[in-house]
Parts: sequence; structure tokens; C-alpha cells
Amino acid sequence: MALDNVPASSASDGRWKIGFVPTGSNPLSVAILKAATTKNVTYGFTASGFNYTVAQAEVSDPRLTLVQSLTRPGKTTESLEVQYVDSADANSPATLFPSGTTGQLVVRRGVGNEVDWTVGQTVDVLTFQAGVQRPDAPAENGLDTITQGMYITAPTVRKATLVA
Repeated sequence: MALDNVPASSASDGRWKIGFVPTGSNPLSVAILKAATTKNVTYGFTASGFNYTVAQAEVSDPRLTLVQSLTRPGKTTESLEVQYVDSADANSPATLFPSGTTGQLVVRRGVGNEVDWTVGQTVDVLTFQAGVQRPDAPAENGLDTITQGMYITAPTVRKATLVA
């Protein structure tokens, strides 16, 4: 038995939902997320195909005669590279994200994918412009896939609460 409290974990399988919201719409509105203009794209991505990273620069804070070098947090750099199944389906990332497409990806974690968007849920919002679609090399016994850079064009909204 653990001596300290052990926080509960959350499995990721089946518990992510990613919606594509066109530019100009409120990505935190459940009404928008349920509208026909929003496309649920979660299962268009491959298993390792949502590579979102955040790096933070370090700002040096040297002081006269201080024996230790101090630092402060600097700017963050975010990147998103996606890989998805090549498909002609109108709701697939391959069709929705031609080069130059702008929009917002609403990412919900820890709630079953089958659960619809609901007021009070917590999401992240990544505002992006799509880069060039790069078809991946074929793989034996594999699927045709596309890899694409998504350029972050506005500050990311983290742990926001959905509203009506």
C-alpha cells in the first residue's frame, strides 16, 4: 500500500475527441461544436499522428558576484505535426486540410469519444494554418497516409470550459 495519495490515471484509448472548427466561429460554444460546420476528425488521424509539442526558452538572469546562475521562463514555441489516413471522404483531414486552410482544433481528453460536446467540459483550442500535405511513402501491408505541418497562428487556449 502506498504511503502517499496516488492520483487516478486516465486511459487515452477512446477518450479523445478532436473537432475542426472553421475560422470565425467560437470554438468554445457547444452549439458551434454540434453544428454541421464542425467536423469531428479524431479517427482520421493515425495512432501516432497528433504530435503537439510545447517548448519553453530559458532566459538567463545573471547577477553581479552571485555564485549561482539564475534563470526565468521565456517564450514558448508550439508545434503541431499531424499524420492521417489518405481518404476522399468529405469529413476526413485529407479533404478538410488542403494547404493554407485556417481553423481551430478543439481537443478534449479524458471523456469517451462517443460522448457529445457538453457545457462545462474542458478543452484546448489550437488555432492553425495548414502547411503542405506530404504523402508518405507506401508501406507493405499498410495504409496510404499524409503528414502535414500545422502552424500555430494564435495563442493556444488551454483548459477552457465549453459554454452554450
